[in-house]
Amino acid sequence: MGIYCLTFDRPLGRMDRHRLESMLRRFESIALFRTTWLIESTDPVEFLRSRLSRAFGKQTRFFITRLSEPWCTDGIGPVGKWLSDPNRQW
Repeated sequence: MGIYCLTFDRPLGRMDRHRLESMLRRFESIALFRTTWLIESTDPVEFLRSRLSRAFGKQTRFFITRLSEPWCTDGIGPVGKWLSDPNRQW
């Protein structure tokens, strides 16, 4: 299990965003910024890449990496609380 940071290269249109959000609902996830999400998953990063490739299609480039502690935030409101949840599986 881990926390992954996903970022992609352009804001999504309504249909693309719907497809991405449908995929992300299968995981514990939260939007950090318009083009950056945090995902908690027991799956390896290669599995997430495969799912994201299908959700995004060929037109969107993305980067995904596993986060680790320690981490720090400033001014991101609910995301800081999400990350600080004692049930979060690092």
